Amino acid sequence: MDANPLSQFVILAQTAQGRACEALVRQALDHSCVFVFGELLDCPNVQALAGAEDSRRLLELLRIFAYGTYPDYIARKAELPELNAAQRRKLQLLTIVSLATKDKLIKFSDLEVALDVTNARELEDLIIEAVYQNLVVGKMDQEHRCLVVESCACRDCRDEDVDFIIETLSTWQDSAHKMLESLDGMVRFSQESFDQQRVAREDLEKHIQATKDSLKEGDAGGGGKSGGLDGGGCTRMQTDDADEESKRAKSTRGRWMGSMGGSSRGKP
Repeated sequence: MDANPLSQFVILAQTAQGRACEALVRQALDHSCVFVFGELLDCPNVQALAGAEDSRRLLELLRIFAYGTYPDYIARKAELPELNAAQRRKLQLLTIVSLATKDKLIKFSDLEVALDVTNARELEDLIIEAVYQNLVVGKMDQEHRCLVVESCACRDCRDEDVDFIIETLSTWQDSAHKMLESLDGMVRFSQESFDQQRVAREDLEKHIQATKDSLKEGDAGGGGKSGGLDGGGCTRMQTDDADEESKRAKSTRGRWMGSMGGSSRGKP
């Protein structure tokens, strides 16, 4: 039965009747690895236990294990069979699971009341066992004296719980849709910001290129003017050339006049 103990109990319940069925239910309640009982509870032979007084009390106890908690058992203790040690501990573990489905931070004081324990060590042992049995994933916060729950196992679902489950799932779906809409908005904003920055970068690059082209054209125009004054790259002005011609003419005339004077003095 260790591979899948619940399914084995369900198979046996198809043929077990009367006292044999009662013994089978008690074995399921005692088994250390069985924590869900809905399928067993739905078996016709198990439901038939409601026909007799003693067996009906056992059937009600099975319903407590399937859907209820340890405080539920205490409230109806007078009309239900006495729990043995293994059954009491299992119902306490299931109570921890029920509390974990409703709150992700459970105070030790609330656990002590629900589980009917007064010893801190006993409470810690129950929590540790719940973790080892994969009923609860979480950790104990000794400083704040609470159990921090990350996740927990599922318990059997009653028909009257279906509406609450649907409401919870609908709320989760609405929250998921809102989250998706928010993420879509963030994606659109990021894309728009990227496009704006790309356009601004392109405009800046165009402006830089235009400035470079303008500077190049200015340099080319200045060089053409300085080299075209005399057609040969010379920078001398025409007035300088005129002054040179005037000086040469005066020098030539002076030499000619001097030679003429010397010739006149040499005649008798």
